[in-house]
Order: sequence, then C-alpha cells, then structure tokens
Amino acid sequence: MDPSRVQAVILALGDEGAGSAAVAALLQEAFDLFLQRMEVKDGPGAVGLARAMHNRAPAPWSAFCLEGALRRSSPANARGESALAAYAEADATLTSLLRSEGLGSADWLAVTQRRAILAAGFDDRAGESASLGRALSQGGIDGAQILGLRALGAGDHRVSARLFGLLLDRREPAANRPWALRGHGLAALESVRKGS
Repeated sequence: MDPSRVQAVILALGDEGAGSAAVAALLQEAFDLFLQRMEVKDGPGAVGLARAMHNRAPAPWSAFCLEGALRRSSPANARGESALAAYAEADATLTSLLRSEGLGSADWLAVTQRRAILAAGFDDRAGESASLGRALSQGGIDGAQILGLRALGAGDHRVSARLFGLLLDRREPAANRPWALRGHGLAALESVRKGS
C-alpha cells in the first residue's frame, strides 16, 4: 500500500467542495485504509484517517474509529504526556457525541460503554466505573459484565453473582451469553465454597 494514498485520502476528506457521492466513496476508501493501517499497527496513519473521517462525518462509527486508533496506538505508559493527550482527545470526541442532539438511546448506550473501554485502556478506574454505572443504569450489558468480572476478581462473589444474574434475567436466551452463565456459575460456586 502506498503511504501517499493515505495522505491523499485525508486531504480529499478535508475538501469541503466534494459532492455527497464523492464523499461517500472517500469515506469508504478511508475506512478500508483505516482497517489496513490498524492491522499493520500503523498508529499515525490510522489516527490521521480516523480524524479525517470523524471531521467529515461525525457519528458514533467514526468516533469509535478515532477512539480506537488513539487508544491502540498510545504508548504503554498510560500516564505519559502523549498518552494523556491521546486519552483527552478520544474522551473529548466521545463526550461531544454524548452531548449532541439527536443521538438515539442505543447510540448513547454504545458511546457510554465505549467511554468505559477507553477509560480502562488508560487506567482511569474512576472514569471507567462512572461510565459503566451510567451504562448499567440504562440496561447496558457491558457494565454488568465488566463490573461482575471485577467483583469476582476482588472476591466479592455476591455482587458478582448479582451482576451476572442481571444478564441472565434478560429476555434473550441465556445460551447467547455464555460469559454470563460462566460468571454467574463461578460466582455462585465461590460463594458456596467460602460459605458467604
């Protein structure tokens, strides 16, 4: 893949004079290139494409691309200056979506859960817990799953069993959520084993 094509697509997405059909084709090409850049771990290329896509088409899908590229290409030291800058940009992108008018409840929940993933990736436990709690209050399964696993790891088997139990009480077949079955079963067994 020619790296100059990435730059050409980024520049083309910034061209305000492009018609809607041209923009749609450019967004598709940008997304395909973005996936390629992510696969080969080209952080700067992926971030550049994701920024251009989100600037041109601000929506949950493009925000998730930008957040994911920033999180995955960030340095391992979550408290370093460049990591904190990446976290701030990604969080601002998601927060902006949450404040936008017209965001449906399903998208609101998806963005909130994504903020939890982002916070966890940058070792921000308070931010992760706050987002998971908001998601859980809106019926988000990620909140129950992650908090249930965290409670299980911390030895709080009753809380873990309750959280995984919430997932099993949903209307869809439990077989569609094998992690909830496993988590609830493990929490219940640990509670019995420890007599709590």
